[in-house]
Amino acid sequence: MTAKKIALFIDADNISAKFGKQIFDALERRGEIFIRRIYGNWEKISLHGWNDCILSFSLRAVQQPDFATGKNATDMSLTIDAMDVLHEGKAEVFALVSNDSDFTPLAIRLREGGMTVIGLGCAQVSNSFRAACSEFIDLSAPAVVPDVQPPHKVVKKSAPAQSESSAQMSLFVEDKAPAPSTAKVVPITSQAPLTDIKKDLQPLHAILREAAAVHGDENGFVPLCWAGQFLREKNFTVKDFGYGSLNKFVAAFPNLYEVIQRETGENFCYRCLETADGEKIKRLHDILREFATLNANADGFAELSHAGHFIAKQKLGFGIRSLGYSTLQKFTRAFPDLYDVRKEQKKIFYRCRAQEPKKMPDDRLNRLHDIIREAAAAHGDDAGFSLLNYAGQALKRKNLGYGIRDFGYHQLRDFVADFPDLYEIAQDNAGQNFRYRCR
Repeated sequence: MTAKKIALFIDADNISAKFGKQIFDALERRGEIFIRRIYGNWEKISLHGWNDCILSFSLRAVQQPDFATGKNATDMSLTIDAMDVLHEGKAEVFALVSNDSDFTPLAIRLREGGMTVIGLGCAQVSNSFRAACSEFIDLSAPAVVPDVQPPHKVVKKSAPAQSESSAQMSLFVEDKAPAPSTAKVVPITSQAPLTDIKKDLQPLHAILREAAAVHGDENGFVPLCWAGQFLREKNFTVKDFGYGSLNKFVAAFPNLYEVIQRETGENFCYRCLETADGEKIKRLHDILREFATLNANADGFAELSHAGHFIAKQKLGFGIRSLGYSTLQKFTRAFPDLYDVRKEQKKIFYRCRAQEPKKMPDDRLNRLHDIIREAAAAHGDDAGFSLLNYAGQALKRKNLGYGIRDFGYHQLRDFVADFPDLYEIAQDNAGQNFRYRCR
């Protein structure tokens, strides 16, 4: 017999991309998925995990921008498309993938139209949505390999016995019984305690500072999700350092970061406390420059351990550790725009870098401007304005080996603002995002 025609609709805002393969494994045993659509605002960083699934399973990604803050327009767009497919009369089964109970009326309406409705979601989905579906598949339930049962006496010879977990599959025609799942359930208790983990946290702090430098607003605040993206790109995770989440990691260093939540309640944001500890850090830089001026060799390098003794004699009332750095070497390496650091015969030497002029005629500088212009051309609105974040992402993707810091800038907005003959800057009404356009 012909396989049933399944129309698949995924609400990406309310389901994790980690369930992508599991969704298709479950549905392909039940029929032919001839409509494959996934809905969301693809400008959100939180949805980028779906990119691989979209390519691997030939999903049609439907862009649905957020027309109003805090409102999810995806629900309405998905519902309208599902009703269009219902009236076309080509689908026999509708698969709705979401944890949102707002799809309950849609499931009820589709069943009233004579359709079989499969709901797919996690354990926390509402009972109303479960009950509205012909069948509900709990994606968060651990995979269970069914026991082989002896055949019942009153069955056709060609019909294999079914386990309890596959009872609902009898609604669909299958050529053969589904193969048992080989998915493994890994306990989360295997995480090593913090005391057993190497506590070299400076790479994490450096990445958080980099994310803040590229995407920080006028007050230095940046959504925590940007830091998470930067960490993933560099194959880092705070869990490897004993912290359950990025929120907990940032909160563990109140002397380094300030954390707030936007009034909309959507994003946790942080900023590096350069204002609070800025004077202390500036004082250390001044002392390091002073020591190098008096004690550097012909190449401009001074021994770092001697600089440490010189700092100790100043009796500052604070130390490197109070600023989040375990050693003076890690402090200097955290500022590659200020210091060159090298090792010779088990000794560490540093040299203060001269600050380059900001508007130096340099092919590298022209390349930065070219990339920023390309980002504006790709993402500009009708008035030509584009989010500055897009330019920051474009610069990162290019992997040039240099950036705005090499020209004396710590924030991308400061770089753009320093070229008023090339760029015009504006800020959105919420005061959260900077926009620019090329003149």
